[in-house]
Amino acid sequence: MKTVAVLIAMAATLATCDAFNCHECSSPKSEACGETFSATSATTVTCDTACFKAVTKVETILGSSTTYSRGCSTTTPNSMSCSKDSGGISGLASGSTEACYCNSELCNSASNLLPSIVQIVMIVAAALFFQKF
Repeated sequence: MKTVAVLIAMAATLATCDAFNCHECSSPKSEACGETFSATSATTVTCDTACFKAVTKVETILGSSTTYSRGCSTTTPNSMSCSKDSGGISGLASGSTEACYCNSELCNSASNLLPSIVQIVMIVAAALFFQKF
């Protein structure tokens, strides 16, 4: 009986449908799509893989630029977390991209993956609560 109650509680915290919406935008520097994100300036798209937020930084001998983008990933990532890739040519140019993925309704609006953390906390709390009864 305890196991059934825990499974029901866990299922209640998970997304209940296959498709969800993601914010979609792209902008240089920290405009409306960047660190000071404004949902009113972004469109929404239906997605069935994962939403993403990416920050790309490029530095060359001529200067540097930062681009922020949010949207629906074309492929399903290995995990719903953040990863950072970098590369370049020594002394001429370098670049890095940090991308974070999530898979719930409009989850790519935050600067981190808070909805995923909330789900984990709820599952652990439910398991501990029902373990006592």
